[in-house]
Parts: sequence; C-alpha cells; structure tokens
Amino acid sequence: MPVRELTPTDALAYRLLTSSAFGGSVDPADPAASAPLSPGQTAIGIDSAALPGGAGGVLAAAARIRHDEISLGGGRVRCGGIAGLAVHPAHRGEGLFAELLAAVLARCDEESLPVSMLYPSNPEIYRRHGYQVVARVETLEVPLVDLQRLRSVPGRRTVPVTAASMPRVRALYEEVTAGDNAMLRRQGPLFPDGLPGQGWEAVLLVGADGQDRGYASWTRRRGEGPGLEVHEVLGRDREDLRALLRVIGSWSTVTESVRLRVRTEDPVLDVLPGGGSRPAGGTVPLVMMRVVDTAALLTARPAPTGLSGALRLEVTDDTVPAGTCRAEGLFDVHVADGRVRAVTVPRSGTTSAQSSAGPSAAHSPEATAGTVLLDVHAASLLLVGGRSLADARRLGLRADADAPAEALLDALLAGPRPSVLDAF
Repeated sequence: MPVRELTPTDALAYRLLTSSAFGGSVDPADPAASAPLSPGQTAIGIDSAALPGGAGGVLAAAARIRHDEISLGGGRVRCGGIAGLAVHPAHRGEGLFAELLAAVLARCDEESLPVSMLYPSNPEIYRRHGYQVVARVETLEVPLVDLQRLRSVPGRRTVPVTAASMPRVRALYEEVTAGDNAMLRRQGPLFPDGLPGQGWEAVLLVGADGQDRGYASWTRRRGEGPGLEVHEVLGRDREDLRALLRVIGSWSTVTESVRLRVRTEDPVLDVLPGGGSRPAGGTVPLVMMRVVDTAALLTARPAPTGLSGALRLEVTDDTVPAGTCRAEGLFDVHVADGRVRAVTVPRSGTTSAQSSAGPSAAHSPEATAGTVLLDVHAASLLLVGGRSLADARRLGLRADADAPAEALLDALLAGPRPSVLDAF
C-alpha cells in the first residue's frame, strides 16, 4: 500500500477524514477547509483510490508528524509528535493502521526525530507498535477556600501579561523547565509568537530585584462547575508558587473552585494548602513515547557531572518490520566529561539469539560496566529519563543487566519523571 506525503491540495480530504474519526464537521464550501495545514509538520497518507474498491479524492488513512523539541535532563532532542492519525471507516480492518504507523516511524527516522510522542485514544493499539506510556496529564479541582489560606509573600508583585511581555513568559518557561524530561520546548512555527489565544490570560510574578520569578495562566469559564481553567502555575521556588496560588485564590468572589492542570511530580502539588483538592472528572490523558533512534536519543542527553563509565546496550524491537527505524541494535555507550557518546556496533559475532540468554552471555567491550538488554518498550520508558530498570521490570518489560551496567545507566537517566504540557 503506497504511503505518500500529502500536499496542500490534500488539506480538505485530510480534514474530512479526521473530522469523521474524531468528531466535528467540515464544510467543503468553506475556504478555510481547504487551507494548507499548519507549518512545522509533515503529513503522510494512503489514497483510497490505490486500494481495491477505493474512491478518488478520498484518503484511506493519514497522519501528521509534528516537528517538536522536548527537554532531556538539561539537554533537548527533536521529537516527532504524532497527531490526527485516522483510518477511513471503509478501509478499516485492512492493515492500514500498521502500514501507516510504520511509515510514520520511518519518516521520523528520515527527518532526524529520535523519539516519537502521542496522546493515545486507544493505548493498546499503539503499544503493539512499540509505544510505551511514560506520563499522564492530570487536572485537579481545587476549592478556592483552600487557596484563601495562603499568606502574602513579601518581595513579590504581579503584572498582567500582554503581547509585549509574552516573550518574558516564554523565556521563563524555557528556564524553569530546562532540567525536566519530555517537556515541550514550545518553539518554532507550531508555537507562534504573541498571546496564545482568545480568552487566555496570565500574570507574571516579579521579584523585588526585577527578576521574573514565575507566572500563572488561565481561561475564564462560564456555566456549571469550576469557573476557571488554570493552565499552568510555574515558579522558581516554593514562595513563588505560593504567591501565584494566592492570585488564583482571589477568584473566590466569582467561582468556588478551579481546574488546575499539573505535570508529573509538579512542585505546585507540594504547596497546595488544605485537603480539598481532588481529581477532576473525565478521562486522564496518557502520554506515550517511542524510541526511533536509540543512539541519537542517548547522545542528546547531557551526562551528570562526575559520572563516567561505559556499557554495552542491546535494544530489541519486534513491533515493526526490521529496518523501519533505528531503535533496535547494539550500542557501545560511553559517559565522560558531561557527555554521552553512543556508537552502533555491527552485529557480526554477536547476535540477539546469543545475547538472549542474559547480559553476561553477550560480548561486552573491555573496560565496561557490562551489558544492558532492553526490549523497545523498556527503552522507550527509560531513555526519556526519570525511571529505573527496576521500574521497567515491575511493568513486566525486558530490562536485564549486569549490576554495574544497571547502576551506570540508572545514574545517567536519573531525574524527574517525564511530564508533557502541550501549550501555554
């Protein structure tokens, strides 16, 4: 089944396909329905006409690959964000999903996107193709009576965020989240300059010395339920977070509670007063990621200061056809002077069958800590950081290692658990 890159003339067909799959309506007579897709992404698809009984001008399946960047323990790496992957009802059950997703991964590899990320509507079908849940986006309902208990924080003041001051918000986000794992960098054509959108508001927290300390952003909601949707509360320290939560608490005159979006292990969770916060109703969005190029993903991560050593890593991947991407393989990993170097090792003399007996059965180069064996799900969980090989084993994933090699890899990948917040 031929997969091709979509062109601007395919925009209407793509929007009709995705509106059918995910809901919504598209008026073909509306010029906006035929407008080119947003820049900063690649769209690929399969024509219905190329299949038995297909129709011209219809896409049987299609997807978009967002060209994003994510943080990686103080570094950053390009990421292929998968969006709008859909198969036409007339062509479901014909293997198009697997064909298209393999093409997506191959295209990510071709475009130097070492890791892929998506929000799954059905996690299991993506798990079959090597994706692994690494994070979830949680929203809490917070009663404002709790936030009213917060004392004022001296030496802090808030100012409205305007188009002129929005670059300061972006710079602060970049700085505060730089050491996280998997946070989008929010740069490039997918994140245009200016205020995010209609209804979005924010305040910037400024210290007595004039330094920007944090920000909180929200959208006012009408109707039943919480009257405020709080998108982010980011600060440099606990006092900054308290000051910003106190601003949120000032909305108590018009609403009893707010919905607060939080990241994994969000520092704001340790500052919320009272015990009234609870998970907001609705589905908890999961975040899945998948290694596309193991060596490139490892190399993008800075090594912790003082950490040095070497190990051999083997990653197996039977979820996509061989050669689809560069997740699978043998890699010599060297850590020194704050850098990681990962070199692909030819398989001559060492095969997966030989190494499947265990770490010590695989040949390791001299002067290394030993060997680590991961399946693609374990690699996808671990290489974005914040998890240990023991975590992978608890999930039933293949993560075998010689003890010294396990200690070295765990130390290299240590840090906060992955978090993803996709917009300001």
